[in-house]
Amino acid sequence: MSDYSPDSDASGVKFDSFIPVVLLFIPIAVLCISLIVLLNWQIKNTDTQGTQLDSLITRQVPAVTQAQKVQDSVSKLVNDLLAASQTDAGAKAIVDKYQIKSNANGGGDAATPASSPGL
Repeated sequence: MSDYSPDSDASGVKFDSFIPVVLLFIPIAVLCISLIVLLNWQIKNTDTQGTQLDSLITRQVPAVTQAQKVQDSVSKLVNDLLAASQTDAGAKAIVDKYQIKSNANGGGDAATPASSPGL
């Protein structure tokens, strides 16, 4: 035990050759700070995207309302055409040409074209 010195451990390695413990934490601290900055940036981007999505939905409401009105008017027009095709030869020709049929399931449009052979 005469070889023992307070500057070495049991294996005889000198503590003077080690990097001070404080210097070991610097890369870990930089890594943690970088991670915090990255996560903060991602949270900020997610919040911005959410705000933009809300704005986009708000701007699309008039277009959706207008599309629903157009769909309703076209649906009424097709229903009138189907009703007229029972008695009018011209309406019957249009219904036959575009193969317009009434929806049997009761949902959605009252009448839909099967295909558009003229397009």
